[in-house]
Amino acid sequence: MKIALTAPIYIRNNEHKKYLDLTTRSFISKKHDLFWIPIERVISPEFRPLDYVFNHEPESSHVVNIPNIESVAACWNLGIEKAQELGCDYVLVINVDIVFKSNAIDRLVDFAEAHPEAVMWTMSEYSDLALIEQAPEDENFSEHPHFSCFMVKTDYFKNVGKFDENFKPAYCEDGDMHARLALANLKALVYGGARFFHFGSRTIKSDTALWQENTKTFPQNQQYFLDKWGHPIVGDVNRMREVYFKTPYNEPDKPLSYWHGGN
Repeated sequence: MKIALTAPIYIRNNEHKKYLDLTTRSFISKKHDLFWIPIERVISPEFRPLDYVFNHEPESSHVVNIPNIESVAACWNLGIEKAQELGCDYVLVINVDIVFKSNAIDRLVDFAEAHPEAVMWTMSEYSDLALIEQAPEDENFSEHPHFSCFMVKTDYFKNVGKFDENFKPAYCEDGDMHARLALANLKALVYGGARFFHFGSRTIKSDTALWQENTKTFPQNQQYFLDKWGHPIVGDVNRMREVYFKTPYNEPDKPLSYWHGGN
């Protein structure tokens, strides 16, 4: 099968590039053709043209360069659309501060094929990078998806629409999507048999200006989520169905796919 990997690319310093390289070097599949779709959002001039480093070269790379695109959600939407255009079967949407266990991509695809009752499948996080290849695996799964590394079919938007691009530049767009899936009684599963390491928020933590900006934008995103769903983000799907508005902004005529300014 054809498996796309896509990510928003934000490179302003050597730390950002270091984590990107760790991520791309861990792209491995023994079963499938991999297609790399980086969405180049912010690249400082000294890093242009950006060099992507692989230990296992993807079948092909398709760079989407849209400088200063406002949101991570917009990058995710573009990456999924590009993967569909390329005829891929699945698309992995990832952060670029993660490292895959060498069998993780193949394991996650196998899991998705075995669990078509879900519309999203995610890897599970392991806490020790040095021992990632020894990370234990099991067949357990639950409805607590990990949005640092999630996989969908490339026709995913038929379910509850695109990611809401009003969350700028990042944070809470994942909770918004999970809310819509829960309210639509659709499943997003995290799988204990596909493991990855996540450094965690390295783009922001490696950029003082971005970190300072986040102190303003994160509360704004939280407030927008509250306005849209009537309750702060919760993690349990049954609780979501209890406390969230049943439709976006509590507007009865709006489908779950609706967001202000969206399609």
